[in-house]
Amino acid sequence: MLAKHDPPVCIALAAELPICHTLPACIRIRSSAIGRHGAANRTTCDADVAPRAWNEKKVTAMPLLIRSKVRRHKNRGAWQQVGLVAGFLAGRHFVGAKDLHYGYWVDGLEPIIRNLPRAQEEYCRFLLAHIPADANSILDVGCGAGGVAASLLARGHRVECVSPSEFLNSQAKQLLGDRVRINECKYEDFHTSEVYDVVLFCESFQYVKMEVALANAVSQLRSGGQLIISDFFRLPGDKKSPISGGHRLEEFQEIIARFPFKLVEEKDISTRTSPTFTVIESAFSEVLQPIWNEIDVAGMATFPRLYRFGNWLFRRRLEKVKQKYFTHERSAENFERYKTYRLMRFVRA
Repeated sequence: MLAKHDPPVCIALAAELPICHTLPACIRIRSSAIGRHGAANRTTCDADVAPRAWNEKKVTAMPLLIRSKVRRHKNRGAWQQVGLVAGFLAGRHFVGAKDLHYGYWVDGLEPIIRNLPRAQEEYCRFLLAHIPADANSILDVGCGAGGVAASLLARGHRVECVSPSEFLNSQAKQLLGDRVRINECKYEDFHTSEVYDVVLFCESFQYVKMEVALANAVSQLRSGGQLIISDFFRLPGDKKSPISGGHRLEEFQEIIARFPFKLVEEKDISTRTSPTFTVIESAFSEVLQPIWNEIDVAGMATFPRLYRFGNWLFRRRLEKVKQKYFTHERSAENFERYKTYRLMRFVRA
């Protein structure tokens, strides 16, 4: 099973090539739902409300360095979506996993790939234990394939979802049917007159712009409502982590202090989630690396000159892939050294 923040090797290699991919624009307006106070509820996803031509003109007017940074950000976002879809499909096909999130490895549960679905079920059980049972309405931000939303529905909550992934949303719709409204856009572009009892980020907070997302959560939560974040963050340190992803914990704490949220619960579950990387590392070393080596041998045997030229041409990118995936640095121990996985509950003042 692949980590949701990193694509598999073949996809990672392709991601290194200078190809520009962007996520589709999302503009959806729904005004038929009735809001909490009886007025028509208006929900919009307005990622690209302005015409494309105007947007392109605006980008090209930027200085070169800023324009390059914007393009890299778009490329990274597109490949994050590829990684999410690839991880979901691989997990479902090979081990019957229904979710994208990490596993919660209870005592006695061996961190091997066939136990991943069980560990993900334990994670969902742990998460639900920290969501108020009396919460009526819940906004599930980054709902993935809909597994957590389905569990919330089964417990009697009213759930609405927002996610930018067209494919994962289609999987969620198959699972949830018409019981849940799924808004297909980034959370930063999601606007609604509805207010919720809970805004939930289950391993999706790492993908959002923190200040914009927190401002949205303030406007979308009732007074006394709860913001629940279950995700990993980067710990302070000078050395670069071999495991990508996550906002800096110190930066998050500094930013959320500016908003009307009071921390009421915080649990560090790093040691319970880190064994997921034991499973990931095993998949890379026991499956993907042998395949990589066989491709190397076959390429040299069949097209030696062309293959040597390709290796020379993409030597830096190939070395980066090998360093990232085949050096055994993406381990449970390094996850605990560089990351911290927290469940945090905040009450909106």
